[in-house]
Amino acid sequence: MLLSRATFWITWFLLFVCFLFPLTIQAQKQTSSDTSALLAVNGGKAVQYLNGTFIVSDVLTNEKVSAIKGIHQQAPYFCGISDNGRWLLYSIKTKTEKDTYVHDLTSNGELKQVLPFALESAAFTSDGSKVFFIHSKTFWKSHLAAYDTEHWQLLAMRTVADLTNSIAVNADGSTLLTAARSIVKEIDPQTLKTQKVHWETSRLTDLVYSPTDPHQFASINHKNIIEVRNLLQDRVTHTIRAGAGKIEQVVYTPDGRRLISLDDAGNLAAWNLNDSLKQISLEGVQAFGGFDGRRLRVLKEDWLAIDYGAVKTGSNNLEGAQPDTAFLTGSTRKVGMVPIPIIDYSPENNLLLGFGMSFVFNNHDEAPSPSQPFFRPSVLTPSISFGFKGQLQAGLKADYFSERGWHFFNQVGFLRNNRSYFFGLGRGADDEHRTLYRNNIFSWEGGLTKAIGQRFFAGMKYHIRNDSQLDFDESAPIAVPNSNGGFLAGVGPVLRLDSRNDLFFPTGGYYVDMSFTHYGKWLGSDYGYNDLRFDYRGFHSLPILTTGTTLAVQALYHATFNGDAPFYQLPYLSADRILRGVWRNLYIDKQAVALQTELRSNFSNIDPRYGYVLFAGAGDVAPNLFKGYNPDITGVFGVGLRQQVTPKLKLQSSVDFSVTTKGDIGIFGGMGLTF
Repeated sequence: MLLSRATFWITWFLLFVCFLFPLTIQAQKQTSSDTSALLAVNGGKAVQYLNGTFIVSDVLTNEKVSAIKGIHQQAPYFCGISDNGRWLLYSIKTKTEKDTYVHDLTSNGELKQVLPFALESAAFTSDGSKVFFIHSKTFWKSHLAAYDTEHWQLLAMRTVADLTNSIAVNADGSTLLTAARSIVKEIDPQTLKTQKVHWETSRLTDLVYSPTDPHQFASINHKNIIEVRNLLQDRVTHTIRAGAGKIEQVVYTPDGRRLISLDDAGNLAAWNLNDSLKQISLEGVQAFGGFDGRRLRVLKEDWLAIDYGAVKTGSNNLEGAQPDTAFLTGSTRKVGMVPIPIIDYSPENNLLLGFGMSFVFNNHDEAPSPSQPFFRPSVLTPSISFGFKGQLQAGLKADYFSERGWHFFNQVGFLRNNRSYFFGLGRGADDEHRTLYRNNIFSWEGGLTKAIGQRFFAGMKYHIRNDSQLDFDESAPIAVPNSNGGFLAGVGPVLRLDSRNDLFFPTGGYYVDMSFTHYGKWLGSDYGYNDLRFDYRGFHSLPILTTGTTLAVQALYHATFNGDAPFYQLPYLSADRILRGVWRNLYIDKQAVALQTELRSNFSNIDPRYGYVLFAGAGDVAPNLFKGYNPDITGVFGVGLRQQVTPKLKLQSSVDFSVTTKGDIGIFGGMGLTF
């Protein structure tokens, strides 16, 4: 799954994306600059700001509860009402003042507390005994704080990402949820320590928990689509395209079976999650809030009561009704785009800088299922990079899995002014004999296979390559075969067993690839020989360290025979194979055998985006491993760092450091697994 043979792909952009981003819950938003606007509705109360006074009314009785004279003659920066309708909070944020005022609406709006910061978001527990704030936002951070509402004393506080501006607490008070763009965190309400990090495919706002399911929440994504998620299953259960208007508010009904949404055009809708139906559609609504049984209070010109459980026009009952077209099926993101800044360093080519983009097509579900036990997304990756020694490297890789079982793999690459070294062949190779050469390379390789059942594939593979004449800086101390370069063309059969449960990060299953390629002059090739490869890989989940810890094993045999292959096409051990990051042509001969094992794990179960590997292996090259073979085995061991680069798909960037038993040191990086 590597995009190049020794590429140091470090995803700086993606490290930045992995920070947090914001969300806000209903009725707890930064306020409009319109001083006559309705500021907040929640807990059966509505608050309006008129001429420096907060007018609080009861939406069920339509009666004024209290009038609170504001200390400042400007609209508040933030305003919200607690879920039980008792507390009114508003913040003033100016160059000289950042304060939050807390009023008790059950005591005629009495001022209970002044807090020395401005709020971005607030969330109360269902019993109203505790409140959580996001406050004091700066360029690089914000603060998350917990207060009790009896004495308004600080219980706990921590810093969070500056983009975090929405929080929610579930019905039983066991989990606090924050979001920053596509990063959603489950937080312990007592300690405010992070319990779990979810990297979502959408940028989310307006978090709201289900009142009946402590693991379900709804939000609005960056495409103006309502998404309902299950935290235990870590997946989207409903996606709702509500309409053209920008959705401003989403809440659950008290029974947890429906969502109420309101957009900026005044369109209100009730969505039945059990039956995927729109049950109510109402226009000209300014706000809503306050439930009385199955009735919801909405504000048009005046407060009205509507039955949110009524079936929409034209339907007598829900039984047998077809799902509404607003309910989308599958993920809202069928194509994942992963930008890849490229820093490519190798001893041969020195430093190359460039950019790539991986397009990940989710043809099936986002994870293996009983009906589709193997996760095989299609990937298209163009890339280009430039070197400080005048190199230009461009490539396009396509890996396509059809629903009918066809697998098409194709990789095209061009490297201008390639720099590499010749060390000699087999046991005669020596680092001291290395000679630099340059040339241009065009390569095109791929294959087409058809699935036999779900695990076996059979088909053909092909390989075309053209090397310009090798230009050596100086005369090599030993003879260099095939220095004229030339054209290669080969084709042959391939058999494959693939029972890996995940193409990007398998934790179980096997991969066995057997291929035979004939390079012949009848294909126009300048070289005639045969290439045989056997590649075995096994993946075993281990119940140690963290969830997903895997032991991976690879055994590789590669041989050329019945002809002479150019030295740069001979079997090898280094670069992207077991001797990771070591000179590409240092260990080459007509036959190579290698065995390696790798332990893959995450640093913690809390945030599975970051991980590490420990690896060890051994291998040897020889003219013939079965006749007159004199072992000269090279061992290797090392460590590596991993970072997930796209949400919900375990596609990782990697950096590995290796040391061999012969004193070689290698640094190797890439995108995807080493094997």
